[in-house]
Amino acid sequence: MTASTPSIRDAIRARMWLPLILVIALLASVDAASTKSPLQSSLDKLVAGQATAAIVVNARTGTVLATHNVPVLTRRVAAPGSVIKPFVLQLLLDSGAIRPQDSIVCRRHLTIAGRSLHCSHPPELASFQAADALAYSCNSYFVTAAGRLKPGELERRFKELGFTRPSGLLPNEGQGHVDAAKDVAARQLLSIGVSGIEITPAELAAAYLRLARIDPTSASPSEKLVLDGLKRATDYGLAQNAKLEGISVAGKTGTASDPADPHTHAWFAGFAPADKPEIVVVVFVERGRGSVEAANLAHKIFAAYEEQK
Repeated sequence: MTASTPSIRDAIRARMWLPLILVIALLASVDAASTKSPLQSSLDKLVAGQATAAIVVNARTGTVLATHNVPVLTRRVAAPGSVIKPFVLQLLLDSGAIRPQDSIVCRRHLTIAGRSLHCSHPPELASFQAADALAYSCNSYFVTAAGRLKPGELERRFKELGFTRPSGLLPNEGQGHVDAAKDVAARQLLSIGVSGIEITPAELAAAYLRLARIDPTSASPSEKLVLDGLKRATDYGLAQNAKLEGISVAGKTGTASDPADPHTHAWFAGFAPADKPEIVVVVFVERGRGSVEAANLAHKIFAAYEEQK
C-alpha cells in the first residue's frame, strides 16, 4: 500500500458524507426559518430592500424581540439629530437652565457656526414652552436654552446615558463618541445632535428603554414633562406619522448628516403604549428622505406588534 492510499480513501469517504452534510444543513436552515417569530418575519418584510436598520425591545424585560440589519445597529455610528432632545430637555430642566413655563421665541431661520438649522414646524408657531418645544422639535428653543448650560454638563449627561459604550442589547457592539464642546456654539450644535456626537442605533434603543421604564407615579417633574412632550410629538407634533389608531405612542424623530456627507439620515425612537410601554422601537434609515420616512416605518412596526399580541 502506498503512502497516498489513505488520502484517497479519506477523499472517497468525504464525498460519501457530503450529501448527508448538505441535507443536515438544509434541515437546520428550514428549522431556523420555522422558529422565526411572527414579529421578526413582519419586520423583515417591512424593511426588505431598504437601507434601514431597526430594533424592537421588550420594554419590561429588555429582551430584543426583533432586529433588522444587525451590523448597522451595532457598529454604525451617526449623528442622532433631534432624537436626543428628550434627554437634553430633561437636563435643561434639572439644571435650571429653563423652567417648564418659560417661553422662547423661535427664530426659525437659524445659523450656528455656518450650519443652517431651520425649524420645520408650522411657521405660525412663534414661541414654545418645554413640552411643545419637544413635540415640535424647535431648534431655536433648544440652542437658546443650551447656551445657558455650564461647560461639560451636556457631555457628562450623554456619557451617563451610555452614548459612549456598548448598550449590551446585542453582541459585538461598537460604541459612539461625544466630543467636548469648546465654546457655546459647539454646545448648541451638540444639544440638537448635529455635531459633536455620533451614536449607534443600539445605544439609542438602550437610552429610550430607560425612558420607557420610568414609572409615571414616581417620576420627577422633569421626567413627566419629557414623557408628555414625547406623547405630544406623536399626537400632533413632528412624529405624528408614527401614531396608531387607538394605541398611544410616545416618540421622537430626527435627521442629521455625517460631517462629509450632504445626505441626511432619518431616525425614529419611541415606545408604546405611551402610558404603559410594552415595546421600544428604533428605526435608522441610511440617507433617508426625511424623518417622516423613519416614522412611517415605526408606525408599521407598532401595528405589526399589536396585530400579533
